[in-house]
Amino acid sequence: MQAETSPRETMRGLPRFVQPYLTWVTGVPLEGGKQLIPWSPAKAGLLGLFQMAVGITLGAFMLNPFTAWSVPVLVLSSMLTTGGMRRLDVVVVHQTLHRMFAKSAGANRVVGELITTFFWRMPYDENRKEHLLHHAYPCSLKDGDTLYLLSTGMRPGMTRSEFRRYLLTALFSPKHHGRFFFGRVKSNFVGVHPRYRLVMSLVYLAATVTFLWLTGWWVEWLVLWVLPVSVLFQACTYLYTMTEHRWWLFGNQERLPRDKRDLLTFGRFCGEAAPDGSHTGFAKVGAWSRWTFRMLVVHSSYRMFVLVGDTVQHDLHHVMPACDWANSPWIRADDVGNRPERYTEIWGSLADHLRAAGQVDDSRVGLPSDVVPTAWEESESVLLAQAPSGSSSSGR
Repeated sequence: MQAETSPRETMRGLPRFVQPYLTWVTGVPLEGGKQLIPWSPAKAGLLGLFQMAVGITLGAFMLNPFTAWSVPVLVLSSMLTTGGMRRLDVVVVHQTLHRMFAKSAGANRVVGELITTFFWRMPYDENRKEHLLHHAYPCSLKDGDTLYLLSTGMRPGMTRSEFRRYLLTALFSPKHHGRFFFGRVKSNFVGVHPRYRLVMSLVYLAATVTFLWLTGWWVEWLVLWVLPVSVLFQACTYLYTMTEHRWWLFGNQERLPRDKRDLLTFGRFCGEAAPDGSHTGFAKVGAWSRWTFRMLVVHSSYRMFVLVGDTVQHDLHHVMPACDWANSPWIRADDVGNRPERYTEIWGSLADHLRAAGQVDDSRVGLPSDVVPTAWEESESVLLAQAPSGSSSSGR
Protein backbone atom coordinates (compact mmCIF):
# COMPACT_ATOMS: atom_id res chain seq x y z
CA MET A 1 0.00 0.00 0.00
CA GLN A 2 1.45 3.35 -0.98
CA ALA A 3 2.00 5.99 1.67
CA GLU A 4 -0.37 8.50 0.04
CA THR A 5 -3.27 6.05 0.30
CA SER A 6 -2.42 4.74 3.75
CA PRO A 7 -5.01 5.42 6.47
CA ARG A 8 -2.15 6.72 8.61
CA GLU A 9 -1.37 9.44 6.11
CA THR A 10 -4.95 10.75 6.31
CA MET A 11 -4.16 11.61 9.95
CA ARG A 12 -1.24 13.87 9.06
CA GLY A 13 -3.30 17.04 9.44
CA LEU A 14 -4.26 16.29 13.05
CA PRO A 15 -2.49 18.17 15.90
CA ARG A 16 1.14 17.25 16.53
CA PHE A 17 0.52 16.27 20.14
CA VAL A 18 -1.74 13.35 19.08
CA GLN A 19 0.68 11.97 16.48
CA PRO A 20 2.70 9.79 18.94
CA TYR A 21 -0.56 8.21 20.11
CA LEU A 22 -1.65 7.62 16.51
CA THR A 23 1.71 6.01 15.71
CA TRP A 24 1.29 3.70 18.70
CA VAL A 25 -2.31 2.69 18.05
CA THR A 26 -1.87 2.16 14.30
CA GLY A 27 1.65 0.76 14.46
CA VAL A 28 2.68 3.02 11.58
CA PRO A 29 4.66 6.29 11.73
CA LEU A 30 4.00 9.11 9.30
CA GLU A 31 6.24 9.07 6.28
CA GLY A 32 9.25 11.20 7.17
CA GLY A 33 8.10 11.46 10.79
CA LYS A 34 10.57 11.57 13.68
CA GLN A 35 10.59 9.05 16.48
CA LEU A 36 9.76 10.74 19.78
CA ILE A 37 11.00 8.02 22.18
CA PRO A 38 13.76 5.57 21.17
CA TRP A 39 12.78 2.21 22.63
CA SER A 40 14.97 -0.54 24.05
CA PRO A 41 14.27 -4.11 25.19
CA ALA A 42 14.55 -3.01 28.83
CA LYS A 43 11.97 -0.24 28.35
CA ALA A 44 9.63 -2.69 26.64
CA GLY A 45 9.91 -5.06 29.60
CA LEU A 46 9.42 -2.28 32.16
CA LEU A 47 6.31 -1.10 30.32
CA GLY A 48 4.81 -4.57 30.68
CA LEU A 49 5.59 -4.63 34.41
CA PHE A 50 4.17 -1.14 34.85
CA GLN A 51 0.92 -1.96 33.06
CA MET A 52 0.50 -5.12 35.12
CA ALA A 53 1.23 -3.25 38.36
CA VAL A 54 -1.32 -0.54 37.51
CA GLY A 55 -3.97 -3.17 36.82
CA ILE A 56 -3.38 -5.04 40.07
CA THR A 57 -3.20 -1.85 42.16
CA LEU A 58 -6.40 -0.47 40.64
CA GLY A 59 -8.17 -3.77 41.28
CA ALA A 60 -6.97 -3.92 44.88
CA PHE A 61 -8.51 -0.51 45.60
CA MET A 62 -11.79 -1.58 44.01
CA LEU A 63 -12.04 -4.71 46.16
CA ASN A 64 -11.63 -2.86 49.43
CA PRO A 65 -14.38 -1.86 49.84
CA PHE A 66 -16.37 -3.63 47.13
CA THR A 67 -19.29 -1.57 45.75
CA ALA A 68 -21.45 -1.57 42.65
CA TRP A 69 -18.92 0.75 41.01
CA SER A 70 -16.18 -1.81 41.60
CA VAL A 71 -17.45 -4.15 38.87
CA PRO A 72 -16.70 -2.05 35.75
CA VAL A 73 -13.40 -0.85 37.22
CA LEU A 74 -12.41 -4.44 38.04
CA VAL A 75 -13.07 -5.39 34.43
CA LEU A 76 -10.69 -2.63 33.32
CA SER A 77 -8.21 -3.67 36.01
CA SER A 78 -8.24 -7.29 34.85
CA MET A 79 -7.72 -6.31 31.23
CA LEU A 80 -4.83 -4.00 32.13
CA THR A 81 -3.20 -6.78 34.13
CA THR A 82 -3.75 -9.25 31.31
CA GLY A 83 -2.31 -6.81 28.76
CA GLY A 84 0.79 -6.35 30.89
CA MET A 85 1.21 -10.10 31.20
CA ARG A 86 0.79 -10.42 27.45
CA ARG A 87 3.49 -7.82 26.86
CA LEU A 88 5.91 -9.75 29.04
CA ASP A 89 4.97 -13.05 27.37
CA VAL A 90 4.49 -12.34 23.67
CA VAL A 91 7.09 -9.56 23.49
CA VAL A 92 9.77 -10.17 26.12
CA VAL A 93 9.70 -13.97 26.37
CA HIS A 94 9.33 -14.21 22.59
CA GLN A 95 12.51 -12.19 22.08
CA THR A 96 14.41 -14.22 24.69
CA LEU A 97 13.64 -17.30 22.57
CA HIS A 98 15.46 -15.59 19.69
CA ARG A 99 18.15 -14.40 22.13
CA MET A 100 17.28 -10.84 21.14
CA PHE A 101 16.21 -9.43 24.51
CA ALA A 102 19.49 -9.53 26.41
CA LYS A 103 23.06 -9.57 25.14
CA SER A 104 23.98 -13.06 26.36
CA ALA A 105 22.30 -16.42 25.89
CA GLY A 106 22.38 -16.95 29.65
CA ALA A 107 20.63 -13.66 30.43
CA ASN A 108 17.93 -14.43 27.86
CA ARG A 109 17.40 -17.79 29.52
CA VAL A 110 17.12 -16.28 33.00
CA VAL A 111 14.57 -13.67 31.91
CA GLY A 112 12.57 -16.23 29.92
CA GLU A 113 12.53 -18.80 32.73
CA LEU A 114 11.49 -16.28 35.37
CA ILE A 115 8.56 -14.86 33.40
CA THR A 116 7.27 -18.24 32.23
CA THR A 117 7.48 -19.60 35.78
CA PHE A 118 5.41 -16.71 37.19
CA PHE A 119 2.82 -17.04 34.41
CA TRP A 120 2.71 -20.88 34.40
CA ARG A 121 3.92 -21.00 30.81
CA MET A 122 6.02 -23.57 28.96
CA PRO A 123 9.66 -23.77 30.19
CA TYR A 124 12.35 -22.03 28.14
CA ASP A 125 14.00 -24.94 26.31
CA GLU A 126 10.78 -26.58 25.18
CA ASN A 127 9.30 -23.21 24.29
CA ARG A 128 12.35 -22.24 22.22
CA LYS A 129 12.40 -25.55 20.38
CA GLU A 130 8.71 -25.22 19.48
CA HIS A 131 9.05 -21.60 18.42
CA LEU A 132 12.03 -22.23 16.16
CA LEU A 133 9.99 -24.96 14.46
CA HIS A 134 7.33 -22.32 13.88
CA HIS A 135 9.87 -20.18 12.06
CA ALA A 136 11.29 -23.09 10.09
CA TYR A 137 7.89 -24.47 9.04
CA PRO A 138 5.34 -21.65 9.52
CA CYS A 139 1.68 -22.62 9.23
CA SER A 140 2.55 -26.27 8.58
CA LEU A 141 1.62 -29.36 10.53
CA LYS A 142 5.02 -29.14 12.25
CA ASP A 143 3.99 -25.77 13.65
CA GLY A 144 2.48 -26.13 17.13
CA ASP A 145 0.29 -23.06 16.61
CA THR A 146 -1.27 -24.59 13.50
CA LEU A 147 -2.09 -27.76 15.42
CA TYR A 148 -3.54 -25.69 18.28
CA LEU A 149 -5.90 -23.81 15.95
CA LEU A 150 -6.93 -27.01 14.21
CA SER A 151 -7.77 -28.49 17.62
CA THR A 152 -10.20 -25.61 18.22
CA GLY A 153 -12.12 -26.48 15.05
CA MET A 154 -10.71 -23.74 12.84
CA ARG A 155 -10.85 -24.16 9.06
CA PRO A 156 -10.83 -21.63 6.22
CA GLY A 157 -13.78 -20.63 4.07
CA MET A 158 -16.37 -20.27 6.84
CA THR A 159 -19.15 -17.77 6.33
CA ARG A 160 -19.25 -14.85 8.73
CA SER A 161 -22.06 -16.40 10.74
CA GLU A 162 -20.26 -19.77 10.91
CA PHE A 163 -17.03 -18.08 11.93
CA ARG A 164 -18.80 -16.01 14.58
CA ARG A 165 -20.29 -19.15 16.13
CA TYR A 166 -16.95 -20.93 16.03
CA LEU A 167 -15.15 -17.94 17.57
CA LEU A 168 -17.61 -17.49 20.43
CA THR A 169 -17.62 -21.23 21.15
CA ALA A 170 -13.83 -21.36 21.40
CA LEU A 171 -13.55 -18.14 23.43
CA PHE A 172 -16.04 -19.25 26.07
CA SER A 173 -15.51 -23.01 25.99
CA PRO A 174 -14.64 -24.44 29.44
CA LYS A 175 -13.11 -27.42 27.65
CA HIS A 176 -10.85 -25.18 25.56
CA HIS A 177 -9.70 -23.12 28.54
CA GLY A 178 -9.38 -26.13 30.81
CA ARG A 179 -7.24 -28.02 28.33
CA PHE A 180 -5.14 -24.91 27.67
CA PHE A 181 -4.57 -24.18 31.36
CA PHE A 182 -3.98 -27.80 32.34
CA GLY A 183 -1.32 -28.06 29.64
CA ARG A 184 0.41 -24.97 31.01
CA VAL A 185 0.43 -26.25 34.59
CA LYS A 186 1.52 -29.72 33.52
CA SER A 187 4.48 -28.33 31.56
CA ASN A 188 5.75 -26.78 34.80
CA PHE A 189 5.49 -29.86 37.01
CA VAL A 190 5.56 -33.03 34.90
CA GLY A 191 8.62 -34.19 32.99
CA VAL A 192 10.31 -30.80 33.38
CA HIS A 193 13.86 -30.38 32.10
CA PRO A 194 16.30 -29.08 33.17
CA ARG A 195 15.67 -29.91 36.80
CA TYR A 196 16.30 -26.38 38.02
CA ARG A 197 13.10 -25.34 36.27
CA LEU A 198 11.10 -27.85 38.28
CA VAL A 199 12.71 -26.46 41.44
CA MET A 200 11.68 -22.94 40.35
CA SER A 201 8.09 -24.06 39.85
CA LEU A 202 7.96 -25.81 43.23
CA VAL A 203 9.51 -22.83 45.06
CA TYR A 204 7.04 -20.47 43.35
CA LEU A 205 4.13 -22.72 44.34
CA ALA A 206 5.34 -22.94 47.95
CA ALA A 207 5.89 -19.17 48.15
CA THR A 208 2.40 -18.51 46.77
CA VAL A 209 0.70 -20.87 49.23
CA THR A 210 2.71 -19.47 52.14
CA PHE A 211 1.88 -15.88 51.19
CA LEU A 212 -1.83 -16.62 50.90
CA TRP A 213 -1.86 -18.56 54.18
CA LEU A 214 -0.19 -15.68 56.04
CA THR A 215 -2.27 -12.91 54.51
CA GLY A 216 -5.58 -14.62 53.85
CA TRP A 217 -5.81 -12.79 50.53
CA TRP A 218 -7.33 -15.72 48.66
CA VAL A 219 -10.12 -13.71 47.04
CA GLU A 220 -7.72 -10.95 45.97
CA TRP A 221 -5.36 -13.52 44.48
CA LEU A 222 -8.14 -15.27 42.55
CA VAL A 223 -9.62 -12.02 41.18
CA LEU A 224 -6.47 -9.97 40.58
CA TRP A 225 -4.06 -12.71 39.50
CA VAL A 226 -5.63 -16.06 38.66
CA LEU A 227 -8.43 -14.68 36.48
CA PRO A 228 -6.11 -12.48 34.37
CA VAL A 229 -3.37 -15.11 34.06
CA SER A 230 -5.75 -17.90 33.10
CA VAL A 231 -9.01 -17.30 31.22
CA LEU A 232 -8.33 -13.72 30.10
CA PHE A 233 -4.71 -14.42 29.17
CA GLN A 234 -5.77 -17.46 27.19
CA ALA A 235 -8.58 -15.64 25.40
CA CYS A 236 -6.19 -12.90 24.30
CA THR A 237 -3.59 -15.48 23.28
CA TYR A 238 -6.19 -17.31 21.20
CA LEU A 239 -7.29 -14.13 19.39
CA TYR A 240 -3.69 -13.07 18.86
CA THR A 241 -2.71 -16.46 17.46
CA MET A 242 -5.73 -16.50 15.14
CA THR A 243 -4.60 -13.24 13.51
CA GLU A 244 -0.86 -13.95 13.51
CA HIS A 245 -0.74 -15.58 10.06
CA ARG A 246 -2.75 -16.52 7.03
CA TRP A 247 -2.66 -20.03 8.42
CA TRP A 248 -4.50 -21.80 5.63
CA LEU A 249 -3.35 -19.85 2.57
CA PHE A 250 -1.17 -22.58 1.07
CA GLY A 251 -2.70 -25.67 2.60
CA ASN A 252 -0.28 -26.10 5.56
CA GLN A 253 2.57 -27.06 3.24
CA GLU A 254 5.94 -27.43 4.92
CA ARG A 255 8.19 -26.10 2.18
CA LEU A 256 7.33 -22.91 0.36
CA PRO A 257 9.40 -20.47 -1.72
CA ARG A 258 10.23 -17.20 -0.04
CA ASP A 259 7.56 -15.18 -1.83
CA LYS A 260 4.83 -17.51 -0.57
CA ARG A 261 6.27 -17.65 2.95
CA ASP A 262 6.17 -13.86 3.08
CA LEU A 263 2.46 -13.90 2.25
CA LEU A 264 1.72 -16.04 5.30
CA THR A 265 2.34 -13.00 7.51
CA PHE A 266 0.99 -9.48 7.25
CA GLY A 267 1.16 -6.16 9.03
CA ARG A 268 -1.78 -6.01 11.43
CA PHE A 269 -2.39 -2.28 11.41
CA CYS A 270 -5.09 -0.83 13.65
CA GLY A 271 -7.25 2.06 12.62
CA GLU A 272 -9.06 3.58 9.70
CA ALA A 273 -8.79 6.65 7.51
CA ALA A 274 -9.74 9.93 9.13
CA PRO A 275 -12.88 11.56 7.72
CA ASP A 276 -12.22 13.57 4.57
CA GLY A 277 -13.37 17.08 3.80
CA SER A 278 -16.56 16.01 2.06
CA HIS A 279 -18.58 16.10 5.30
CA THR A 280 -20.27 19.24 6.56
CA GLY A 281 -22.51 20.19 9.47
CA PHE A 282 -23.95 17.35 11.54
CA ALA A 283 -22.56 14.80 9.11
CA LYS A 284 -19.04 16.08 9.84
CA VAL A 285 -19.61 15.97 13.61
CA GLY A 286 -20.98 12.42 13.33
CA ALA A 287 -18.12 11.20 11.14
CA TRP A 288 -15.46 12.60 13.46
CA SER A 289 -17.25 11.35 16.58
CA ARG A 290 -17.46 7.83 15.16
CA TRP A 291 -13.81 7.89 14.07
CA THR A 292 -12.64 9.21 17.45
CA PHE A 293 -14.65 6.60 19.35
CA ARG A 294 -13.29 3.76 17.25
CA MET A 295 -9.69 4.95 17.59
CA LEU A 296 -9.91 5.53 21.35
CA VAL A 297 -12.00 2.50 22.29
CA VAL A 298 -12.06 -0.19 19.59
CA HIS A 299 -8.53 0.06 18.21
CA SER A 300 -6.78 1.16 21.42
CA SER A 301 -8.33 -1.75 23.36
CA TYR A 302 -7.07 -4.17 20.73
CA ARG A 303 -3.56 -2.72 20.97
CA MET A 304 -3.57 -2.59 24.77
CA PHE A 305 -4.81 -6.10 25.49
CA VAL A 306 -4.24 -8.34 22.43
CA LEU A 307 -1.93 -6.87 19.79
CA VAL A 308 0.68 -5.63 22.22
CA GLY A 309 4.12 -4.18 21.61
CA ASP A 310 5.88 -4.93 18.33
CA THR A 311 3.41 -7.64 17.32
CA VAL A 312 1.71 -5.21 14.93
CA GLN A 313 4.75 -5.63 12.70
CA HIS A 314 4.90 -9.41 12.98
CA ASP A 315 5.67 -9.66 9.26
CA LEU A 316 8.89 -7.72 9.92
CA HIS A 317 9.84 -10.29 12.56
CA HIS A 318 9.59 -13.11 10.01
CA VAL A 319 11.46 -11.16 7.32
CA MET A 320 14.14 -9.79 9.69
CA PRO A 321 14.15 -11.75 12.99
CA ALA A 322 17.38 -10.07 14.14
CA CYS A 323 16.19 -6.48 13.63
CA ASP A 324 15.88 -3.73 16.26
CA TRP A 325 12.47 -5.06 17.28
CA ALA A 326 11.86 -2.50 20.04
CA ASN A 327 11.69 0.19 17.32
CA SER A 328 9.92 -1.97 14.76
CA PRO A 329 7.48 0.67 13.37
CA TRP A 330 10.39 2.68 11.97
CA ILE A 331 12.47 -0.35 11.01
CA ARG A 332 9.57 -1.79 9.03
CA ALA A 333 8.83 1.52 7.35
CA ASP A 334 12.44 1.71 6.15
CA ASP A 335 12.52 -1.89 4.96
CA VAL A 336 9.20 -1.56 3.11
CA GLY A 337 10.78 1.30 1.19
CA ASN A 338 13.67 -0.97 0.19
CA ARG A 339 11.82 -4.28 -0.30
CA PRO A 340 8.10 -3.60 -0.74
CA GLU A 341 7.54 -6.98 -2.38
CA ARG A 342 8.17 -8.74 0.94
CA TYR A 343 5.35 -7.06 2.85
CA THR A 344 1.56 -7.00 2.84
CA GLU A 345 -0.73 -5.31 5.32
CA ILE A 346 -4.31 -5.21 6.51
CA TRP A 347 -5.85 -2.19 8.18
CA GLY A 348 -8.80 -2.26 10.52
CA SER A 349 -9.84 -3.82 13.80
CA LEU A 350 -9.50 -7.24 15.40
CA ALA A 351 -12.54 -8.35 13.39
CA ASP A 352 -10.86 -7.38 10.11
CA HIS A 353 -7.68 -9.25 10.99
CA LEU A 354 -9.60 -12.32 12.12
CA ARG A 355 -11.56 -12.46 8.86
CA ALA A 356 -8.47 -11.99 6.72
CA ALA A 357 -6.31 -14.53 8.58
CA GLY A 358 -9.13 -17.08 8.69
CA GLN A 359 -10.10 -16.54 5.03
CA VAL A 360 -13.67 -15.99 6.21
CA ASP A 361 -16.02 -15.83 3.20
CA ASP A 362 -12.88 -16.71 1.20
CA SER A 363 -11.41 -13.29 2.06
CA ARG A 364 -8.47 -12.21 -0.10
CA VAL A 365 -7.95 -8.82 1.54
CA GLY A 366 -4.33 -7.73 1.36
CA LEU A 367 -3.31 -10.45 -1.08
CA PRO A 368 -1.87 -9.81 -4.55
CA SER A 369 -4.44 -10.45 -7.27
CA ASP A 370 -2.46 -13.33 -8.80
CA VAL A 371 -2.27 -15.40 -5.58
CA VAL A 372 -4.43 -18.52 -5.60
CA PRO A 373 -5.14 -19.93 -2.10
CA THR A 374 -5.03 -23.69 -1.71
CA ALA A 375 -8.48 -25.19 -1.34
CA TRP A 376 -9.20 -26.57 2.14
CA GLU A 377 -9.97 -29.98 0.63
CA GLU A 378 -6.43 -30.05 -0.80
CA SER A 379 -4.66 -28.95 2.39
CA GLU A 380 -2.13 -31.13 4.15
CA SER A 381 -4.31 -31.42 7.24
CA VAL A 382 -7.28 -32.79 5.28
CA LEU A 383 -5.20 -35.09 3.06
CA LEU A 384 -3.31 -36.47 6.04
CA ALA A 385 -6.55 -37.15 7.90
CA GLN A 386 -7.90 -39.01 4.86
CA ALA A 387 -4.73 -41.05 4.30
CA PRO A 388 -4.75 -44.75 5.28
CA SER A 389 -3.18 -45.51 8.63
CA GLY A 390 0.60 -45.69 8.41
CA SER A 391 0.84 -43.86 5.10
CA SER A 392 1.50 -40.23 4.19
CA SER A 393 -0.56 -38.56 1.51
CA SER A 394 2.12 -35.91 1.00
CA GLY A 395 4.81 -38.42 0.01
CA ARG A 396 7.28 -37.11 2.58
